[in-house]
Amino acid sequence: MIHTANDAIIQDYGTFVVGTRANLEHLDRSPFGLDLRWELDPTRQESATFLALLQRLDALTFGPEGMPMDLWVFYDCAELPGFIYGFAIEASRMTTHERVIFDLPVGYDGPVPLSMYIAIPMAEPGAWFGHNLASLNLTFPERRLQALGTMTKAMAIKAYRTERLFGATQWTSRALYIHTKFGVLDLHTTWTPAHSIPATLTYAFDVTEEKLRAAAGDPAVRLERPEPDFYLDAEDTDGMQALQAQIEGGAAFQLVGPPSVQRGRTVHPLRRSG
Repeated sequence: MIHTANDAIIQDYGTFVVGTRANLEHLDRSPFGLDLRWELDPTRQESATFLALLQRLDALTFGPEGMPMDLWVFYDCAELPGFIYGFAIEASRMTTHERVIFDLPVGYDGPVPLSMYIAIPMAEPGAWFGHNLASLNLTFPERRLQALGTMTKAMAIKAYRTERLFGATQWTSRALYIHTKFGVLDLHTTWTPAHSIPATLTYAFDVTEEKLRAAAGDPAVRLERPEPDFYLDAEDTDGMQALQAQIEGGAAFQLVGPPSVQRGRTVHPLRRSG
């Protein structure tokens, strides 16, 4: 069994996966020795309530400032081609206040998702694209769900049998504190006009068990990180575009650590890797 930054989560909550019967045959149902408790098939009507609760989880996590997903996005982009993995709790164990926040249907006593990680398989064998990471750590502080998002992502990557993970996020996103826990990230874009938000970076890293354990908070694992060559301001769109031009010209850069604050500005540590 994996040791994490918050082992109480593993002890107190179960894990779920949403996926078709055919896709589930390719899933590791016991990542790091943690057996799945719930398996939900998106092609069956009986899964409808839980799938709607995933949409509610997304809204609670990101709020009005996020990029809310319609149910068809969950189905077309995640549930049918890939998986959704996360931690959940039985509805009967939730407080009245929590049930109201989730707007649970009267009489529903199934699982309620507390986190989820969505990834989509890519054409490259073993490559997956991380689409969405959601956690109710901040929504339910009394449950002490610290590190839930990072743990969910690490467990899901293991369950999906991912060999190389790609992702895209914004330079101003707090999610970068989580993504950089998995080690050095290769940058494929630093400015992405194809995205709705051009100030988006695209990253990738080769998955190893050491990286997953380190991200989950295993105290026995520490990742070595190279020193940065320079820092990029999270609001410096001109700098992002200049780096993108260099990447398109053949240069290579890596994000080597989490964001930090220097002189009141959020900055990211980068190094030239080629």
